[in-house]
Amino acid sequence: MTLQNLSGPIIGAVIGYCTNYIAVKMLFYPRNEVKVWGHKVPFTPGAIPKGKPRLAKTAGSIIANTLLTEEDIRQKVLSPETEDAVVDKIMIELSKKIYVSAGRVCSNYEEYGNLKTNLSDAFTDQIMVSIGKIDLKNTIATEAGRIIKEKVNGTMLAMFLSDEMLDSFIQPVGVELENYIAENGRDFVQKEVNEKIMVFEQKSILDLCEEMNVEDERIRNAVRSMYRSASENAVTGVLKNVDISAMIEDKINDMKTEELEKVVLTVLKKELDTIVNLGALIGFILGSLNTVL
Repeated sequence: MTLQNLSGPIIGAVIGYCTNYIAVKMLFYPRNEVKVWGHKVPFTPGAIPKGKPRLAKTAGSIIANTLLTEEDIRQKVLSPETEDAVVDKIMIELSKKIYVSAGRVCSNYEEYGNLKTNLSDAFTDQIMVSIGKIDLKNTIATEAGRIIKEKVNGTMLAMFLSDEMLDSFIQPVGVELENYIAENGRDFVQKEVNEKIMVFEQKSILDLCEEMNVEDERIRNAVRSMYRSASENAVTGVLKNVDISAMIEDKINDMKTEELEKVVLTVLKKELDTIVNLGALIGFILGSLNTVL
């Protein structure tokens, strides 16, 4: 085969390749409108920069109405795999010590210490209020008098112990005890409360449930039920207030042309290269046919 015979197919392949290569590049270039002597140059800007608003609207509509529907999201969120993964994660969190979980709410150790102090003060105040409602003076006088009478009943001492005599001994004790609790009771109660908090924070939610004879499987089922209910409500509520189509449209419109080109090439680079190479093949075939005919 002579060079003259090969020139036709080769030139056809080059023309086909260059034509398709330029066509692909014109999808993105030029990025902006070009004017010569005040007149707009045809096919500027490129197809994608020029049609970006339409592309954004169409892509948003297709994704929201076809590819990412409410039912698709609901099925994914409530799928057994997703549900099991979330429940497992929650169970792991419930197995961690309470001070670890509570510490996440606080920004530093000092804030966590203040949280424990406030909690201790609140518990102590409530206990002191409850103690204050008890009439210690009269309660002690009544109960102590009854106990003493039972102890001395049937003895000679019972003949000398009248109610007035017992009250004269017991009433001052009740008054002193009441005064002592008023002055020192809070310190004693708070010390006990702090010790209980220290023990409490070293346990996990699962530990506390176990102490109340609540099995892990029962807790897991409760968590699973709450997740299903919350997910159902969340999917419905969120999608009512979120326009996925508009979000995608705005996102694409806000993208720079360079970013959009990068996205398109990431998805379609192989296909676009195939189109360019196919142009060379078709050009070669047409050049060959032209030489033969």
